[in-house]
Amino acid sequence: MSKQTTLVTLTYGDRYSYLHTLISRSLANPLIERVIVVSNASTAPLHKLTEQWPEQVRVIHLEHNTGSANGYAIGIQAALQAGGEYLWLMDDDNAPTPNAVEVLHDRLQRLIQAHDADNTAVLGFRPTHQADIATGVPQRFALQKRSSFLGFHVAQVPYKLWRRLPWGRPRLSAGLPSLVQLPFATYGGLLAHHSLYRKIGLPLDALKLYADDNEYTWRITANGGRLFLVPEALLDDLEHSWNIKQRTSNVYESYLLGDSDLRAYYGARNQAWFDKNIWVSSPLLYQLNRWLFLRLLRVFARRCDAGPRLKLLEQAIADGESGLLGLNRSYPL
Repeated sequence: MSKQTTLVTLTYGDRYSYLHTLISRSLANPLIERVIVVSNASTAPLHKLTEQWPEQVRVIHLEHNTGSANGYAIGIQAALQAGGEYLWLMDDDNAPTPNAVEVLHDRLQRLIQAHDADNTAVLGFRPTHQADIATGVPQRFALQKRSSFLGFHVAQVPYKLWRRLPWGRPRLSAGLPSLVQLPFATYGGLLAHHSLYRKIGLPLDALKLYADDNEYTWRITANGGRLFLVPEALLDDLEHSWNIKQRTSNVYESYLLGDSDLRAYYGARNQAWFDKNIWVSSPLLYQLNRWLFLRLLRVFARRCDAGPRLKLLEQAIADGESGLLGLNRSYPL
């Protein structure tokens, strides 16, 4: 099994403790040869990482926070130039559990035999992020359907109501599946041969952050490739994401009650852009899902007394659907 795996990660602010855990666990595995850390104007003492692992860790410093799309683009490009045979993308607050890297490589090698190296990627399992899979929701309901709008699809409403009933709660009766084929995914946990990364290019800088990973990994499957979640390859989330389902009871509250206007704006804007320009397969069904989502969003906004956030989200959606991407000066990074 190849040992030429380069870990690429991105950090900002002062997240040294998370980053150190990720790197120490990763470099303890002989499959990880080197680590490239892209610093989006981080204030953490990153020099300590290169002092501790002088031959294996490289830090690329950016003067300003440029967002996740540009940060990962710089990291991926650097890893390819350094000759990494395999690239493993991780968020700075993810960390592998024992054997996770071996499991990912094992599954990837098997899948490459059937689908070719430049057409195959695998993803580590983050139970808090992939909560539906973790709790036993059937895959046809756990994955985002085509022509949905910000995660809403009218065909999934009956099941979502059913699962809230005591006898409809999902159960892992047969255990987790060995593989789950995905249409797109996150950066965190993505492992693939360098030829796949060369084939799909670099993340789209105009998206800045949030949903940029959806667009980037969608290129894998849009070109006929395969992307698989590997539940056995368990990753720890050292810090929970701002919009995970455990924090709120539905997607509307996630958008309306989140603690950051910046996250709400870029998340809604970019997902609206993705849904309209990439994910739609039936314009009529898309418009129906959009109409229903916005009606429900307004209902929950009144219940939550979240009028200002509702106005922000409606503007974000309008910007995304109009293709007004890039950095919004009202929400600097």
